Amino acid sequence: MADDRSQWWSSFRNQHSARGFMLQAAKVVTSEALGLSRLLKHREQGVAPRCSFSVTSIDTAVVDGILLRGSLLLPEGVEGPFPAVLLRTPYGRKAEMGQSVLAKQGYAVLVQDTRGRFSSSGEFVPVQHEQVDGEATVAWMRRQRWCNGKVGVTGVSYLGFTAWACVDGADVDAIVPMITQSNIRSAVFRPGGAISFELLVLWFYLVLHLMKDMSRDRLSFVRKLWQGMREGKLRKAFKSLPMGKVDEIILGSPNSFLQAGLVAHGDESDGFWEGKEKLCNFEKAIPPCHILSGWYDFFLEGALEDFQMAKQRGSHVSLTVGPTHHWSLLGFRHVFEKTMLSCFDEHLKGDLRWHGESLHGHRSPNLSASAASSENGMRVHLYVMGLGWRHYPSYPPPSRSSVWCLTPDFSLSSAGSEEALALGHSYHYHPARPTPAAGGPSFNPLNTGAKDQAKIEARGDVLVYSSAPLTKALQIVGPVHLQLEATWQTETADFVGRLCHVGRDGRSTNLCEGLTNVKVCPTGGAGPATVDVAMGHTAVLFRAGERLRLQICSAAHPRWFRNLGVDEKLHLAATMKAGDVKLTSGRLLLPEDPQLLPETQIGVAHAEGGLLSRL
Repeated sequence: MADDRSQWWSSFRNQHSARGFMLQAAKVVTSEALGLSRLLKHREQGVAPRCSFSVTSIDTAVVDGILLRGSLLLPEGVEGPFPAVLLRTPYGRKAEMGQSVLAKQGYAVLVQDTRGRFSSSGEFVPVQHEQVDGEATVAWMRRQRWCNGKVGVTGVSYLGFTAWACVDGADVDAIVPMITQSNIRSAVFRPGGAISFELLVLWFYLVLHLMKDMSRDRLSFVRKLWQGMREGKLRKAFKSLPMGKVDEIILGSPNSFLQAGLVAHGDESDGFWEGKEKLCNFEKAIPPCHILSGWYDFFLEGALEDFQMAKQRGSHVSLTVGPTHHWSLLGFRHVFEKTMLSCFDEHLKGDLRWHGESLHGHRSPNLSASAASSENGMRVHLYVMGLGWRHYPSYPPPSRSSVWCLTPDFSLSSAGSEEALALGHSYHYHPARPTPAAGGPSFNPLNTGAKDQAKIEARGDVLVYSSAPLTKALQIVGPVHLQLEATWQTETADFVGRLCHVGRDGRSTNLCEGLTNVKVCPTGGAGPATVDVAMGHTAVLFRAGERLRLQICSAAHPRWFRNLGVDEKLHLAATMKAGDVKLTSGRLLLPEDPQLLPETQIGVAHAEGGLLSRL
């Protein structure tokens, strides 16, 4: 990853602007919609093709009178029938999502528009019909002459939702879900209490507004894009209150699906999530599965939960996690392609050509373990940032807890007792001026992934704790946790913990983060209360001379919806209350990987630079 500070500052200034997001979306979506997918397909050298292929528009399954249409890619110059792979998409079947790679390797590939999108009939309701439509489509594929009876499913992001949706009801032979998760509810309303506001706003705006009329008018996207920029729609949406009005800003009218979901929040008796909370229940045997995610993807935690659930129900489950965010997977084309092909070749073709060969290219010459060596039990393939690919039998790998105490002088100390030290640090949080985030697990393509944290750490509403330069290398792999004792003045509050890497040049780069929501302080302000923050997962090597850093604040807006300080219904809350937050003690718990490579294998390349220069 190139280190270009001027480019970062430009991106930072535009991180929440409608112009920044929409220009990036325009580059991706309009190029795909206008048939210019080759701009993405040839960004990096991929797997050598075995054949050419033809593309035919085709009517597929009919479900309750709804006709689903798609594009069929069939290999040419190769005798069929073929193993088949299904991709179901709401973004238009002409968009390149890996189908040409599969077709060039001898697979019949069906790319189907989901119900109510582009060429398929019916009404599109997010995730509502994906299970029944996916089951019917897989059954339809098995009856076709071009299919040899073997069917796999795959997809990135929402296409991954549709892939998971096929597993419970259909007879699927293999699945490769990428940068996605099967639990829809936890992707939006996260377990710690964070609400993925930015994801909701940008996705609904992109799919239900900008792309709404593209099937009959390809230039409508550009016209709506320009109009939205002139009106500042996204800027207004991110500032608007109550949240229940945001659909009127971005879509022009209320959206019944979004409204029902917001009203249901916090009310377990509401039936909104019935039939759509989980696209796969993991109640039956899971077919061979290879899950691909990224350390900076907002679906990471859900993908890791899927891996654990799949392992309990499947005998052949693999996991790959790269140094990617949601928008950068195509930049790691060798991983993207070989992850798909290694799984499908083995389980749809019986072809073991990837065994004994690394799936992850030449980026880690000192690491000789093979990503495809399932015969020795290494089915978890993790990119350790600052080092390269490493391979483990499971996730999380065995680790020892490395405890770092927050100290009165704003240090992180691992020396002596693990008992938390008394603090007296405080900051003032105001929801009218919520703390933003630089990078991290964001859906905003201009403000995602690993970013310089200088501007965030200079804010008065962020506490920053740093270790001394390390005297020896420290490698952490797995979940990170923060334990705090704190008081707060408002009816409800959020605690955000963010782990950062500080290079020898002093540059701070975010690694992982999490949010915990709390209600009225249980002590009534008479004393501190315990707050536990699950800070997500990471894999990183800190070299000697580098430092750990911890940020603590109360927002990461608009990625997670700002806490208003009042305990009101989500869709109606419009009152804001500011207050002070005071920390009385804290401990950072890191999963230290005991399998640290010798210094001779770690190497000294880029040792003087920060983490960004080594990714």
